[in-house]
Formats: sequence, C-alpha cells, structure tokens
Amino acid sequence: MLAYRMRHRIQFQRRVQTQDPNTGEIIVSWETVLFSGRLDVPAEVLTGPGRELIAADAQQAETTARINCRWFPVDRLELYTWRILWDGRIFNITSAETDRTARQEWRLRCSDGLTDGQ
Repeated sequence: MLAYRMRHRIQFQRRVQTQDPNTGEIIVSWETVLFSGRLDVPAEVLTGPGRELIAADAQQAETTARINCRWFPVDRLELYTWRILWDGRIFNITSAETDRTARQEWRLRCSDGLTDGQ
C-alpha cells in the first residue's frame, strides 16, 4: 500500500435502529464509526463509469467506485451493512476484499445513486 494514494477522506457509517417509546415505531438512523477518535479515514477513491437505467418509470443513474483504505478489525459481513460518505455522496458497500495477508488494506467495491445508502 502506498501512503501517497490515500489522499481522500471518507467516513464509515453503520445503521442504528431505535424504537420510539411512544409509538413503538422502529426508527432507522446512521451513526459515524470512530477510528482512534477520528471521524474520517484516509482512503483512495477511484470512481468508474456510471450507468443509467430505468427504475420506477424514471431514468436513474448509478456510479460505481473502488475504495481502498487501511485494514481495521471488523467482520466482513458486518461491513456489508455499513455505508461510506465521501465528497457529499453516499456509497453502499457491495464487495469487501482484503490483501493477501488480510491485515494491510480493505478493497471495497461500492455503488451510489439508486438507494442513497438506504
């Protein structure tokens, strides 16, 4: 991993569900994950070509991205439920891979545009 490539700052968020005590309704919100007391994480963000498709009788755009960041201890399945904020955009994590040693970096494939991180 080359440190000079980590020129972007991203934030990881995880879904939090709480129950309204008055109505019993489940309220979904997102909380930012802290890493060593920091909100943002250095990363390399590589956006690729987008695609357009028809969904709900309207033309929608979707962008894909590869995001590489330093490895941190988290279960891979839990990582799929998180989302990433970068440059005012919300990315859903669609794939999470590690390097050969599984201790140096996360290689995340992400998409945005259709679900807005929901």
